[in-house]
Amino acid sequence: MTQVTTGLTSAMRRQILEQMLIARAVDEEAILLRKQGLIDLWAPCTGQEALQVAAAYALDGVVIVPSYREVAVALVRGATPEQVVAGWSGRSFCGWQPRPLRMFPFTLVLASQMLPAVGYALGTRIQGRAEPVAVFFGDGASSEGDAAEAFNLAAVEQANVLFLNVNNGWAISKPTSEQMRTSIAARAAGFGIASRQVDGRDPEIVYDAVTAELRLLATEPGPRLIEFSVDRILSHTSSDSQEIYRDEADIAAAVSRDPVAAYRRRLLEDGTVDPDWLAELERRTSDLRADLLKEYAR
Repeated sequence: MTQVTTGLTSAMRRQILEQMLIARAVDEEAILLRKQGLIDLWAPCTGQEALQVAAAYALDGVVIVPSYREVAVALVRGATPEQVVAGWSGRSFCGWQPRPLRMFPFTLVLASQMLPAVGYALGTRIQGRAEPVAVFFGDGASSEGDAAEAFNLAAVEQANVLFLNVNNGWAISKPTSEQMRTSIAARAAGFGIASRQVDGRDPEIVYDAVTAELRLLATEPGPRLIEFSVDRILSHTSSDSQEIYRDEADIAAAVSRDPVAAYRRRLLEDGTVDPDWLAELERRTSDLRADLLKEYAR
């Protein structure tokens, strides 16, 4: 197979695109389920599929502590669409079994997952089986006190935590420019955490970045942070209307950078996938959506 980028074969690139398209299908169907009153709330991952899918593959076997938007991460980890949606319908506290999937439940309270992630890393060290932990959080969560405490504790204790910041430029209706004067990476560096900024719209760049940080964690213990830049294409959640506070040009610019469309186009152009492959995948995602509707319509 042709080696396309660090650790990524053509087969893996197809798999990444497949999971991105599956995540988009689940997202779109869940939004419709919410509109029909069949689930209580939904936080879309549209625009973050490249970051989530590529990071999930790079984090193979690593314990993941999500926030509330890591739909694609859960799907890659092995959760079914029905399990991912379950927590948003009141049917389950989580939906999947966290221990076998090595992924904690979604966390709706901003930044509340960050200190437990650090604690988990420290706990495995005490038990003599030190292992890295990856924790996702948004730009809005970075303004919470729990985030500062997690950064400080991880730095002081040199915990093997990989902080994955998803910066979509908005904390609900508050733009990043009104939240902070520095980047989140710069703020983390102030706590003594090795950090950098990465384009989260390209799955191959994301995969390489996460893989590189995990290798460093294996040889240089201590926390690390990646601040990923992504676009927020849809409203914050199903109970938010971004058209009230975002202008049309800003939303249109985000849509024009859709990572799913961009990666689909790239793999078509370089021959990694063809129209027949995409048509078969579209049939599968249509069936998946029908099954999801059937499950929640009863």
